[in-house]
Amino acid sequence: MKTTTTFTSTISPELIRWMDSIAKSKKRTRRSVLEEAIKRYKRDVAREYLEEGFKRAANDPDVVEMAEWGMGEYAKMLNSFDA
Repeated sequence: MKTTTTFTSTISPELIRWMDSIAKSKKRTRRSVLEEAIKRYKRDVAREYLEEGFKRAANDPDVVEMAEWGMGEYAKMLNSFDA
């Protein structure tokens, strides 16, 4: 099974210089610096998505009421459906 994919892209010379500087100072390759940056971006996008969802939930009266009951009570209610 293939674990990597090759792609070609263009990037500004300033970013390449910065990436080379970081790679050299951390004794890493360009690829590892770029991969880490993409992983961090992916994490940040996921965090923003969750934050937006929590903000929407905070404005939903049913969700707020459920939170006020406490998650313990919510778990009991879910378990009662399994019985």
